[in-house]
Amino acid sequence: LTFTWVFNEYPHFVQQDSRRFVSQETGNLYIAKVEPSDVGNYTCVVNNTITKERVFSSPTPLVLRNDDCMV
Repeated sequence: LTFTWVFNEYPHFVQQDSRRFVSQETGNLYIAKVEPSDVGNYTCVVNNTITKERVFSSPTPLVLRNDDCMV
């Protein structure tokens, strides 16, 4: 299995960089130092490399709270 994440809508995949990391062990997406541009919906995509099947999770929203904290 391989894991990728879509930001807002397919095919805008989250690019791993110094702030973003996708664990290929658990599929978790980690974002360090969240910025306002990170606000949106994130959908996990699980790919089976043998059968070529692809499964999408339900979107998980990242929203800006009224106190300017991300949740």
